[in-house]
Amino acid sequence: MRIHQISLENFRNYEKFTAEFDDSINLFLGDNAQGKTNFLEAITVLSLAKSFRTSDHSSLIGWDKDFLRIKGVATKNSDEINLEFFAGNSAADSASSRKNVKKSLKKNGISVPVKDFIGAINIVLFHPEDLNMLYLSPSLRRKYLNTLLSQIDPEYFECLVNYNRILKQRNKLLALIVDGKAKKNELSSWDVGLAENGLYVQKKRKDYVEFLNTYLIKNYKLISNIEHNIKVKYHSTIDMLEPSVENYSVILDLARDADLRYRKTEKGIHRDDLHIFFDNHHISEFASRGEIRTLLIALKLAEIEFIENFTGEKPVLLLDDVFSELDKSRQNFLLNAISGFQSFISATHLDFPLDGAKKFNISTGNITR
Repeated sequence: MRIHQISLENFRNYEKFTAEFDDSINLFLGDNAQGKTNFLEAITVLSLAKSFRTSDHSSLIGWDKDFLRIKGVATKNSDEINLEFFAGNSAADSASSRKNVKKSLKKNGISVPVKDFIGAINIVLFHPEDLNMLYLSPSLRRKYLNTLLSQIDPEYFECLVNYNRILKQRNKLLALIVDGKAKKNELSSWDVGLAENGLYVQKKRKDYVEFLNTYLIKNYKLISNIEHNIKVKYHSTIDMLEPSVENYSVILDLARDADLRYRKTEKGIHRDDLHIFFDNHHISEFASRGEIRTLLIALKLAEIEFIENFTGEKPVLLLDDVFSELDKSRQNFLLNAISGFQSFISATHLDFPLDGAKKFNISTGNITR
């Protein structure tokens, strides 16, 4: 997996820019708030059809502009892929209006739906805010799972989209039932839809957790030379000894009174979580900041190996100001670990040499070499 070229037009603070990249390390240097993270964000948009920082496409459009365009040329499985992400207002809207922003996706010049676009470029993002994912809101951990699994498994993405659509409709129906405008038995068909799609999503999440538990302890020891007992447990509100549509539906049926009371679906994969334990203690209660930082690197290395095992291709690595967070030994370990991968690294400065890196200097959205 290699990205050969990226072109940006009206993306955040980039008015117009095109660059070609090295197959190994591409280094972006510049002061804070100059556009380093913006550039890595553009690569994630080409991979995931969305930003890792916001769900609002309008905020990605440059100031006083009415559209953005990102183009990329990449190679996957020896095949060249041309990608284009466009977001903008309709012709009738003024440049100042951001309410009707729509996106369109093209792959090799042909308009495609999201499910056929995402994952054309497989990425692993290292970002300092990922630390929050490990011990803050469960929604961050679900987002992590969904982002990873959607880009390598089209069926996972499709089941997730279907599940969320059905969940929204079911919640509307719950409100109608409470208001006396619908009957309880109308929930049954929605329950089956949730079960059919939720089962696949949950299985794939659990498979990944099983993979993590094989690699996390080993990776952590490689990074720190210290062995800790690290365990990830998948916590679900849908707990079945024998997973099936029937058993999933029974659990939903038993929870209907609570669902009607709160006017929303209380059980399902949308409430699932990862519980991470460090020497038999939850990391939010026990692990230090340094240990959590090391654990995050171990997690990302496992993610790289998971994608490579699943796709047969090395993912592209995006490292956003990560090295400033690490001591010398962890810096050296990470550099060795990413050897052989195409990497895009942002930094304000480097305290160590990066031999052979292709360097780009960034200042207010302008990139020079």
